[in-house]
Amino acid sequence: MKIIEAVRKYISELDCMKVFDNAININYLAAETDSFSIEEIPVNPIVKKYVDGSSIRQFQFVFCSREPYGAEILQNIENSSFYEDFADEIEKKNNKDILPLLAENLEARSIEVLSNAYTVSVTEDTSMYQINLNFKYYKGVI
Repeated sequence: MKIIEAVRKYISELDCMKVFDNAININYLAAETDSFSIEEIPVNPIVKKYVDGSSIRQFQFVFCSREPYGAEILQNIENSSFYEDFADEIEKKNNKDILPLLAENLEARSIEVLSNAYTVSVTEDTSMYQINLNFKYYKGVI
């Protein structure tokens, strides 16, 4: 399983995601509300390289969604609450070493939230929210 597939599967199995029917896309966020996507961030993937050729690597990404938006304060609180729950669940699972399952020769090390959720774009009745994350893993010699 590729890194992005493992991260997608991991996020789709979070408790806070179970209330949604929509699948999580990769590098594509649909226009409909309650749509989700994982989008890769360009970053040097190698954090540390060892003499034997193995390395510690990172996969940075944003998890984003399109949510209902407007003057209704309760809706906006619900949107923010979802991301607070999302970040808390990622942190709890990381602390318990419950991490994405990877292919042979790869070993998950950590997944962490790098930012609070924030609004990226707004239309008349929807808003795109996103939160930045970093997944670190060990890659052995091939």
